[in-house]
Amino acid sequence: MDQNPQATNSTMTKPRKPWIRRHPIFTTFSILILALFAAVFLYFTLRPYYSTFDRSEQGDLAYTMPSPNGEYVAEIYGVPYGGAAGGVTIWVDVKKIVASDVFTVKTIYRAEHHGANHLEWENENTLRIENRNEYSDDSITLNIDDEIYDGWGWACQSLRMKNQYMRCLAPEK
Repeated sequence: MDQNPQATNSTMTKPRKPWIRRHPIFTTFSILILALFAAVFLYFTLRPYYSTFDRSEQGDLAYTMPSPNGEYVAEIYGVPYGGAAGGVTIWVDVKKIVASDVFTVKTIYRAEHHGANHLEWENENTLRIENRNEYSDDSITLNIDDEIYDGWGWACQSLRMKNQYMRCLAPEK
């Protein structure tokens, strides 16, 4: 009997399982890690397009300035971020007084706190916001009806805020 032992062994062996089936736990863990990285990447990439000025009247009230005829009140709020190594974000809200206890609030300014803060009304609808130090200056004059300023520029890219201003200003980069 002339049988080839090698031929019989190759026909009897089962084909190897794919790598994914041999290592199901490692495969599942790898897919979950990749999905987590993709979610974090998409969050940070798309965050500016869905940003809003949503911190109205939050934080510590630092300064209040009524308009010349008393129809508006401008307020600076400081909102800390980042814990001990963080900083402070400055928000400026403009309240339009409708009745003695009724008013509407519109946030018109957001930037990193630089040290010297000051509000000054140039006329009834124009507000000068100073936020500067010796190294940087985010001071600006805004028409409170039509303009907003965002120190990060996210509000200018935001799809959610498109209808809330006529002109969005951001620092030049």
